[in-house]
Amino acid sequence: MRCEWCKITFPVVVVILIVGIFSYQFIDPAPPRTIKIATGKADGSYYHFATIYHKLLKKEKFDLQLIPTAGSVAALKMLENGEVDVAFVQGGTASREDLKNLMSLSSIYFEPLWIFYKKGKKIRYLSELRGKRLYIGGDGSGTKALALVLLKENNIDKTNTKFVGLNNQNPKDALKNGTIDAYFSVISANSQKIKDMLSDKNLELFSFKRAKAYSKRFSYLSPLMLGEGVIDLEKNIPNKDTVLIGTTATLVAVKTLHPDLIKLLIKAAKKVHSPASIFSSQNQFPTYKYTQIPMSSDAKNYLIKGDGFLEKIFPFWIASTMDRLIIMIIPLLTLLFPLIKGALPLYRWRVRSKVYKWYKILHVIDSRLNTSDKNELLEIKNELMEVLKDIQKETKIPLSYMGEYYDLKVHANLILGKIEKLLEK
Repeated sequence: MRCEWCKITFPVVVVILIVGIFSYQFIDPAPPRTIKIATGKADGSYYHFATIYHKLLKKEKFDLQLIPTAGSVAALKMLENGEVDVAFVQGGTASREDLKNLMSLSSIYFEPLWIFYKKGKKIRYLSELRGKRLYIGGDGSGTKALALVLLKENNIDKTNTKFVGLNNQNPKDALKNGTIDAYFSVISANSQKIKDMLSDKNLELFSFKRAKAYSKRFSYLSPLMLGEGVIDLEKNIPNKDTVLIGTTATLVAVKTLHPDLIKLLIKAAKKVHSPASIFSSQNQFPTYKYTQIPMSSDAKNYLIKGDGFLEKIFPFWIASTMDRLIIMIIPLLTLLFPLIKGALPLYRWRVRSKVYKWYKILHVIDSRLNTSDKNELLEIKNELMEVLKDIQKETKIPLSYMGEYYDLKVHANLILGKIEKLLEK
């Protein structure tokens, strides 16, 4: 019985394997287990968040390799050169070429532009900084890229204003001793550097009177309200409401990034950046809004719809594998039902054919009886006895088909009885 079933199932299995191999050609390859991310400076916020991402991805059996850079501009160049797969990038730092070759996965939090100057100068508009000595960030930094854009809108450039470096000098000291007249920095409000500068009574934080105008001109900028006392209630820091403008930190990736890795990175971003902060409400981030570089369609879809059925039940790597195999499973199931439906009748026919083949022999023997003499009847009897032995020896069928087997033996014995009656005459 087992051999008979094997004969039936073998071709079915072969067909299924052929279809499976063919379908497999259309399945996306498994995502690489190693991802390289550009993080900005090792002492910055981007690097800090990248270390958290690393721990989260490690739990999902993925290795996130952290690559420090000078800033967002440098990170974008590394993306363009294929040196990294994804990067933390400050909004507003991308060029037109970046818009074509890269994609945003999500914006993850607001990054305010902080402009400090020495108290008592009363600077109301950026245009009043023309002709001053400004620190606008280092080469390759997002701060410098954004500052140059905003200053250009106010007709400020290196021809009429001096852009100076700090040479490792503390920005507070540089402002106090007159080395610089204004200090620009795009950084998180949780930065200790910002808290120290806000606490210094000799420094003033620039408030953007035309924050809405800047946000209308540049889609990646948003007005941000820094409320009185929000940094430190006891010390009342800051001591008044201040309007800032902010860009957003964005996860940017190469367009070839595997769709599963897009989901994985956004899942990590949700865990890290969804809590409320000074400038954002609960679950405001990550989001597909506020991006300068066009969004990945896969990322936007995931941000809107969230986890699928499989991802809610299984760990990511299992859900990812099952999701990719669906394209193969569906045609296999479609093929499997008719194959099984056809295999069962074929199996029944094969088993019964072992019984029915003897009926042809019995029919031939039975048809010879009426025209045979006694000597011929004795030969036929002996022939029938051999047939009965062969039936018992060769006919191996499952118990569920024993009815046909015993009917065969009964019919053979009926013919034997008929022969014996003819011999008695």
